[in-house]
Amino acid sequence: MDRHGTIQLTRQDAERLRFMAEALAAQSRGIQKQLHTLDGLMRSALLLEATQTPPNVVTIDSRLLIEDLYSGEIKEIELVFPEETNPQRGKLSVLSAIGCAVLGRAVGDRVVVETDKGSLQLRIAALIYQPEASLL
Repeated sequence: MDRHGTIQLTRQDAERLRFMAEALAAQSRGIQKQLHTLDGLMRSALLLEATQTPPNVVTIDSRLLIEDLYSGEIKEIELVFPEETNPQRGKLSVLSAIGCAVLGRAVGDRVVVETDKGSLQLRIAALIYQPEASLL
């Protein structure tokens, strides 16, 4: 049997690669869903200059408090671009389900977030820091 040019893998490696490929495909579907949501948000958004942005509106690099309306739990998060994401430090990507839901919303707004674990109902409780407000 001529094996010249044939790629040879162990069954174990092939199985691990298959699992990895399935995980990446699932992750890609999640990212595609968030990109679709973000695209819709961008199409319907009212675009403002930084100095015209109301100080109670969530923008990228804002730090805010979100309240889970079911549990009453309040969490501080910072909305960041994907490359700056660090969930342990409260830095959530604008492409995350929560990130897409709060971007462009104002303090007091309620949002519904669909996650793998179900639906969350959140309220933007406070805006701790908004970079545009510091320009004034």
